[in-house]
Amino acid sequence: MKKPFVQIALDYPSVEEALTVAEVGVAAGVDILEAGTPLIVAEGIRAIGELARAFPDMPVLADYKTMDSGFKNVQLTKAQGGHYMTVCANAPDETVQSAIREGKTSGIQVVVDTIGVPQQAERAKTCADWGVDWIYLHYGADQRRSDNTRDTVMWLPEVLQTVNIPVGVATFDIEDAVRAAELGADLVAIGHPLIGVDDDSRRRLAEYVQAVKEAYRPRN
Repeated sequence: MKKPFVQIALDYPSVEEALTVAEVGVAAGVDILEAGTPLIVAEGIRAIGELARAFPDMPVLADYKTMDSGFKNVQLTKAQGGHYMTVCANAPDETVQSAIREGKTSGIQVVVDTIGVPQQAERAKTCADWGVDWIYLHYGADQRRSDNTRDTVMWLPEVLQTVNIPVGVATFDIEDAVRAAELGADLVAIGHPLIGVDDDSRRRLAEYVQAVKEAYRPRN
């Protein structure tokens, strides 16, 4: 894959819906399929395996937002044929570290999700020093509903200066995704409400992918 990577968040209540939208995403040119937290909650870890088997050439990320027993979710991801998993940056140190250790052993890439972290750059550096594979900056959906004048990109410049590992960004639309790519984000993720199966959603997702790829400027 060539940076920046585009990740599609499949936050659906059923595997069938997720597979349908995943097909739309692959056609639009996304790079990573995310088994979203709502999907795993509703359908269990089988959702990861269903995506991996249906799209064997696509990397699959399992978005558990792990808060305990990090190593176990790494093992589950491996067993289901996934490639990436998430652990919350504000989980206990021991949980993040156990995920990282198991990831090094199993070959699963561990992504630290910074949702809810007060000091984003500081925690990102700590996790990077422990050996995590990716930092994923995340201004959450509830935060966005409370204050839609802010988005994840506000933390990106400082974090990019602080760590030398790949940094991803949760985005809400083309505009913040393009800003993230211009600043040097290695990955952008998009989900509801931009994605869907109607013709307008297909068009907008394809435009999103193209705009991000064209806007990308590697960090200095």
